Amino acid sequence: MALYKKIKLVPEFERLPLKKLFVYSFVVNLITILLGLLAKLILPPEIPLFYGLPQTSEQLAKSIFIILPATIALLLTLVNAILSINIGGIYLKKTLAFTSIAISLLALIGTFKIIFLVGSI
Repeated sequence: MALYKKIKLVPEFERLPLKKLFVYSFVVNLITILLGLLAKLILPPEIPLFYGLPQTSEQLAKSIFIILPATIALLLTLVNAILSINIGGIYLKKTLAFTSIAISLLALIGTFKIIFLVGSI
C-alpha cells in the first residue's frame, strides 16, 4: 500500500475562495496573450488601441501592444488573488474573484475586436 500525503506547494492558495475562477482567469489571459502574439503576424504595423483619445494618430499603437489589455488583466488578476488571500470577508473575496474573470473576458473581447477589425482575416 502506497502512503503519500498531498503536497501543498503554496499553502495560501488553499485559502483562496473560488480558486477555479482565478485559474480560469489566468488561463484566459495567457491564451489571449499568446493569440495576440500570433495575430501580430497578420496585423498592420500600427493598430487603433487607445479608443478614448481623439481620432488622430494618438489612437494608434504598434501592433505588439495588442497584448497590453491581456497583460493588464493578468496583473489585475494577480493583485485580486493576493488581496483575496489576505482579506477576511468572504463577500469581498468572491467579488474579487468574479471581477478577475470579468476583466479577463473583457480583455479577450477587446483584443479579438481589434484583431478582426484591422487584421487581414
